[in-house]
Amino acid sequence: MTGDVMFGWSPWRHWAAATATGFLAAVAAWTAMSLLLWEPGGRLVANAVFVTVYTIGFATFSLLFARARPAWLRFGDDWIDLAAEGRDAAVVPYPAVTGARVRWVWPVAMLDVTVAAADESQVLRLHRGGRRPLRKYKADQLRFSMPIAGLTASPADIRAELHRRGLGEQRSG
Repeated sequence: MTGDVMFGWSPWRHWAAATATGFLAAVAAWTAMSLLLWEPGGRLVANAVFVTVYTIGFATFSLLFARARPAWLRFGDDWIDLAAEGRDAAVVPYPAVTGARVRWVWPVAMLDVTVAAADESQVLRLHRGGRRPLRKYKADQLRFSMPIAGLTASPADIRAELHRRGLGEQRSG
């Protein structure tokens, strides 16, 4: 396949995903605290204020910090470029990829690109002043991961591009 395809960072999609994640975290914290410190009368208004303030605060600060080093995902002619927000980018050549998949659902969807540990030297790290790319060793495989909820593409769009490039989810070395 020829031609670059780029999925950039969308502030609105990022904010929506951060809002959903913040709301779920606030409700989980509120539920845990209610179970630990249960009061028979309850304080519904105070709890609703906590959930609202936490959700808005989490989404707003997440958006502010992500703007410094936004995420992107780029499919080139011979490589895939993964740049999670706040992290350095990893450029992985297609021959080194042993598998790629989108896991989980929005707002916590992740793209995983797997490389054989022996091919790690082929992966290029682009420094953008952030932390190292998300990566994890398991057996003889190295998995690069990036959250995709804040990108301009849906998980289905990314899956379609993976299949178009021959990097389908069932690919093996």
